Amino acid sequence: MSGITDEDKNSRIKAENEQTPLSDLSPVEAETPNQVSNHDNATLIEIKPIKKSVLSVKTVITLVVLAALIGGISIITKQFKPSSSMAGMEDMKGMSMEDMMRVDGSSNPTPVKVESIQPGLMEASVRYTGTVRPYLEVTVYPRVGGQLTEYSAYPGSKVKAGQVLARLTATELSNEVEEATTEMEAAKADELASRKELDEQRQEIQRMAAESTYLETRVERTEQVLLNSGAIARNDFDRQKSEATSAKAGLGAAQVKLERMQAQIVKAQAQVAQAKVKIQRLKVIESYKVITSPITGIVQERMADPGVVVQPGIGILKIGEYSKVRLQANVAQQNLTGVEIGSPIVARVIGNSTKTIKGRVTSIFPKAGEDTRTVTVEAVVDNLGGQILAGQAVEMQIITAHKPNALSVDQAALTESEGKQAVWVLAGKSAKRKFVTTGLTNGDRTEVTSGLQPGDLVITSGQERLIENASVAAVDDSGQPVASLSNAVQGNTQIKLVSPQGKAVSGDNQLVLEVQDSKTKKPVQVEGLEVSVAMPMKNSSPMSTDVEVKPDTQSGRFKVNTYLGMSGKWEVTAKVKDKSRIGSSSFTLDNR
Repeated sequence: MSGITDEDKNSRIKAENEQTPLSDLSPVEAETPNQVSNHDNATLIEIKPIKKSVLSVKTVITLVVLAALIGGISIITKQFKPSSSMAGMEDMKGMSMEDMMRVDGSSNPTPVKVESIQPGLMEASVRYTGTVRPYLEVTVYPRVGGQLTEYSAYPGSKVKAGQVLARLTATELSNEVEEATTEMEAAKADELASRKELDEQRQEIQRMAAESTYLETRVERTEQVLLNSGAIARNDFDRQKSEATSAKAGLGAAQVKLERMQAQIVKAQAQVAQAKVKIQRLKVIESYKVITSPITGIVQERMADPGVVVQPGIGILKIGEYSKVRLQANVAQQNLTGVEIGSPIVARVIGNSTKTIKGRVTSIFPKAGEDTRTVTVEAVVDNLGGQILAGQAVEMQIITAHKPNALSVDQAALTESEGKQAVWVLAGKSAKRKFVTTGLTNGDRTEVTSGLQPGDLVITSGQERLIENASVAAVDDSGQPVASLSNAVQGNTQIKLVSPQGKAVSGDNQLVLEVQDSKTKKPVQVEGLEVSVAMPMKNSSPMSTDVEVKPDTQSGRFKVNTYLGMSGKWEVTAKVKDKSRIGSSSFTLDNR
């Protein structure tokens, strides 16, 4: 066998293959001659054809095992094969630009929300939910008993002080007035009769006094002349003297009767006066049958129906005065520090956040609730138009302290580092930590007394993932990149976008920028402008485009030629290049 050459072997195999049709071969033999295909990695292994008649079971098993080993080696090789820079791009086929912008990358800037802080009024305050009460609230009670008639006041009716609200029908009261009038007339008649009798008695007394005087004079004359001379008997003298004494006694009795009659007249006069007073009182009581409004206000509640017989002490109406209202809130005793008479308050009716009510604390109740340990704080405010209703719930903000020009940050921006308060600020495209000192707090914001400057861009969200000098990208509430953080002027110069005024166009664009003095707003000539145009990309580096800056013929103006190839929002950043001028501004171009 050693004398057989390779050429003879190949000739023999060729002859055998020609004699054996492909239909008679096993699956392994049916492959392309001289090759077995590994479908995983397309590796070709040369195998000599074997005739079906001589193929043993052992040979088939050997071939199967060999193929399995080759497949495993191919899989392992793929796992360790280095990936190219374009690996995975095939998975992005068919994705929109928005979808591609959502692909995260470990090297992309961290999305954050920022706020430009500026000096402003900083107020420390406490907030509580309060209740609206009318400035004055009265319940209308009848003062006499009777049946309600002409009762036409309803809730919501506007009434004025003194306006008739209802009438009462009270027959018994009218009868009492008539009886008192009759008694007065009788007393007057008695007085008149007593006066007539008094006059007659006075005349009788005068007659009796004259007669008594005559008789006394006669007794004196008789005694002096006749009795001493014996011209008259003693008996006659005694009779005259008895008549004089009797006349004098009758005069005294008449005078006593006169005095008694005078007393009777005084009594009659008193009865008349008493009757008059009774009549006046009854008339006043009768006037109570007409029920009027004690105040000007609005009917809040109707407590009795028409036709009902009411008695004193039974309320029929509630009326409130709403030209002013009382805002009351129960404040916890630990939050009363700084709350005093005159403290400003800002209130909003819950459900109507656009309506702001301003006022001052007018009363602090002297007693705390034993169960709640809260104190009622009240503010009386004007209610123009009557838009504030009793019983409404209000959110009351009571100002306990304030500073007119203070820097403040959202409390969410505050972090703690090395045992100190700190915030993250945006410096260009990087984040830097600044230590701060805090002051007043109003629940949402905290005053920063040192560590920040006006115009600093403070990171309010996303700072928990930051490290010093980390690359960041500002986004809005929806997660979209912020093309322009602000148009705030920096330095003594500002830059204004003159055109385009509307949307930009896709393709070539020419911008006109004007450099102005920050105070006078007049154009100023500068050495040049440094302009960049880029589109912020979510979670990736911004996409920039070429710009060409040329001075315009008009003083202070520059023409900027650029090309906006992709639709979206483009950020234009311009900075003054001049030794005597400092200023920069940012603008947004939308070519969608």
